[in-house]
Amino acid sequence: MMNSTLVRHSTLLAGVVTAISLSILTDTANAATIVNGGFETGNFSGWTLVNQPGGSGNWFVTSGSVSPQSAHSIPLPTEGTKFAVTDQSGPGSHVLFQDISLEAGFQHILSFNWIAENWDGRGLFNPGTMNQNTRPNQQFRIDLVPVGFTNWFAPSSSAGILTNILAPVAQNAPVNQWNNLTFDLTPWAGSTVRLAFREVDNQWFFNAGVDQVKIASTPVSVPEPNSTLGLFVLGSLGIGAIAKRKLNKKNQDDNLN
Repeated sequence: MMNSTLVRHSTLLAGVVTAISLSILTDTANAATIVNGGFETGNFSGWTLVNQPGGSGNWFVTSGSVSPQSAHSIPLPTEGTKFAVTDQSGPGSHVLFQDISLEAGFQHILSFNWIAENWDGRGLFNPGTMNQNTRPNQQFRIDLVPVGFTNWFAPSSSAGILTNILAPVAQNAPVNQWNNLTFDLTPWAGSTVRLAFREVDNQWFFNAGVDQVKIASTPVSVPEPNSTLGLFVLGSLGIGAIAKRKLNKKNQDDNLN
């Protein structure tokens, strides 16, 4: 009888510990999520597109090799079969963004691959704005901005942002390989932020691309179980210990007899 009691309590305790572990793993998986970060859906589900009025071009989902509108040479995807790229037939300014909830108590590391193919051949032109009407302007940048931010084409491209993730860049085309970037979003844990990929061109064609946008979240410390569960675990441990002591005493008495 005592053996079966001990087994039952040990099994119960193991189940509780497993449940706690699964809960921690589930919380980690849901701590921050990028929707459709590899664009494998073939569309921009989870993302929002903004184009400056009066301009040309857009963001596109592509399989690579050739840009979708201007037919320029672009790399293949880094993983899977799709990625996002800008293309145009004239000057324009284009934004691709997603709002991300960053759970408190976790470290959040953003990672993604990017290209910035500038077919103008004269390098970066950064007048301090992403407005297509300010010339010359030929650049790609990535910013973290507050949720609700809409001032994409203001006189200052940095006004109102939380931080710049990738400084303005323009790589002389053709570009044959991707760049990888990681960035720590932990300072904004406990809030929702807007991740924005921004490209402007008014000199010549520009193919900015992003792929495999991900966030890896890890607990800053092991979460404590709630008080009820904690008491239950402690109680189970106590019962198990008492049962074990009684079993040991019974075995000793049997040996004496």
